[in-house]
Amino acid sequence: MDIDRELQTALAHHQAGDLPQAELIYKNIVSIQPDNVDALHLLGVLEHQSGKYDTAIKYIEQALQIDPHFPEAYNNLGNVYKDKGQFDEAIRYYRKAIESNPNFAAAFNNLGNILREKNRFDEAITCSRKAIQIDPKFAAAYNNLGNIYLEKKQLEEAIMNYQKALQYNSSMPEIYNNLGNIFKDKGQLEKAISFYKQAIKLLPSFADAYNNFGNTLKDQGKLDEAEANHRKALEIEPDRAVFFSNLLFAMNYNPRFDAQTISNEHLKFDERYAKQFQSSTLQHTNEPLPHRGLKIGYVSPDFKGHSVSFFIEPVLSAHTRDLFEIFCYSDVQIPDKTTRRIQEYSDQWRDITGMSDNEVAGLIRKDMIDILIDLAGHTAYNRILLFARKPAPLQISWIGYPGTTGLKAMDYKIVDNYTDPIGMTEKFYTEKLLRLPESFLCYQQDKDTPGITELPAIAVGHVTFGSFNNFSKVSSEAIALWSGILRTIPDSRLIMKTKSLSDENTRNQTVEKFLREGISTDRIDLLSWEPTLKGHLEIYNRIDIALDTFPYNGTTTTCEALWMGVPVISLAGSSHISRVGVSLLSNAGIPEFIARSADEYADIAIKLTQDLSRLKMLRGNLRHMLSQSPLCNTKRFMANLEQCYRIVWENWCNTINS
Repeated sequence: MDIDRELQTALAHHQAGDLPQAELIYKNIVSIQPDNVDALHLLGVLEHQSGKYDTAIKYIEQALQIDPHFPEAYNNLGNVYKDKGQFDEAIRYYRKAIESNPNFAAAFNNLGNILREKNRFDEAITCSRKAIQIDPKFAAAYNNLGNIYLEKKQLEEAIMNYQKALQYNSSMPEIYNNLGNIFKDKGQLEKAISFYKQAIKLLPSFADAYNNFGNTLKDQGKLDEAEANHRKALEIEPDRAVFFSNLLFAMNYNPRFDAQTISNEHLKFDERYAKQFQSSTLQHTNEPLPHRGLKIGYVSPDFKGHSVSFFIEPVLSAHTRDLFEIFCYSDVQIPDKTTRRIQEYSDQWRDITGMSDNEVAGLIRKDMIDILIDLAGHTAYNRILLFARKPAPLQISWIGYPGTTGLKAMDYKIVDNYTDPIGMTEKFYTEKLLRLPESFLCYQQDKDTPGITELPAIAVGHVTFGSFNNFSKVSSEAIALWSGILRTIPDSRLIMKTKSLSDENTRNQTVEKFLREGISTDRIDLLSWEPTLKGHLEIYNRIDIALDTFPYNGTTTTCEALWMGVPVISLAGSSHISRVGVSLLSNAGIPEFIARSADEYADIAIKLTQDLSRLKMLRGNLRHMLSQSPLCNTKRFMANLEQCYRIVWENWCNTINS
């Protein structure tokens, strides 16, 4: 038998994608020649491609025992550990590959890529630049360098490196996908879409590009098209839980789906991705003593300048420290001043960026957390499958996501009697509902907020409505209703402000929607993203009345409007996402602005425009009313929340002790 010829034949099958035939020949070679390093190594590579990670490791390690100076084998062993989520092991083997061959450009690039995953950006940049120094035309290294700068939010540096990558390889779909991500971040949505389309044209099975395309379409308010792209991504790579999370999140915005349909889809997520962890869940060893001090863990990627921080920061700052020890598990990619402030409020700060869900679950168990709180749900950078592993005896969903997680491993969801009246919404959740007695949120505005000016209607001679909500929430039904209000009040204006409106195509499409409703362009002012919070809040000084979105209500935007003296009109629905406005306005002391029908919504708005004295009074009093309400009463809120934690803990203890 000519071993070399057989090896070349196997390699040809391997490169052609005929893995079963290649595997058969590799194994035949190894049976005849057990110390054939190349056959063992390539067999390991093949097993890796087949998703058999442990078998791949076994074969490659056998090859390295025979030849401990085999840089390609070390590099490929690093690749296996990377895909297993064991990043530290991957780093170790990439470094061994470089020790064996100091001019191994691919190993430097792989090392840089995984260091980026662990947020070790400076080291990652050094590695990628070393790869480029060795191979100045290494397109993948330029692409990786672009990825690092993208995560550092240095967008121009990222673009420059992506363009350099295209200079040396214009047929790499990953580069076009990454450029799409950049322009999505910049709010240039149509340009982002053009890059995603190019990526898909080059690689029709590029699931990530379909997923990102879907996210961008959602930002444009094209929700049906967004759903189609998310489902296409899942069709190509059904094991990618993040794609399903993005689909679920997008469904919440789409008026086409009722609450039960959305809930049912969340159950599919649990069945497909979370159920597998149920049989391997370890028994918890937390002491079941009802009245002892508790360890509370909060998990979030949003401990930063993000809307979640307005609601979690007052909580973390006001916990009763002799009764509760607070752990924050932070997945923040780029920390900021808010991150540093929140870190000071925590008793124990755990940076989990770059850690696998298994590693974080082990850390939480080691910390002996009693109650673990999820603040992300199915939103970006979530750790939903961490909770599927049940690392704490009690797990609660709160703040970051407006509905069920779908997880059987999630015990509770924090709501209130306004968002989820008894008997109305229980059927939409896998979690048991914990109804706080007043508000399910505690709001804290930044201290550096602008003052409130006089009523704009008095200064400019006409009433100005406003909506500063996420554009995905602006349904066609909302635009039709708002247009009807504008037609009834001929001199009125509407200001819409959101990041998506920095995209010219999205602006033009929005204008066209209003034109079809008979509203001329001179009555609509479309504003883009404002980089500073103070600048953003100052724009509220240009509007008299805020119009809430439906069926997906605003949360942060409603609180901001009230803080700036602007009343908000909200349409109440029959699920949590459509009743947040009910909670906020009821707790703020202005339930009269809650409508039960579209006609009532319009009627409230129209009557309010005819009563400038009332608008002026509200403008002068709303900030004080909000600051004195349950929404901003941190002490009262924390008493309710901590009592809630204590009750569920005592229930768990009673169950364990019975």
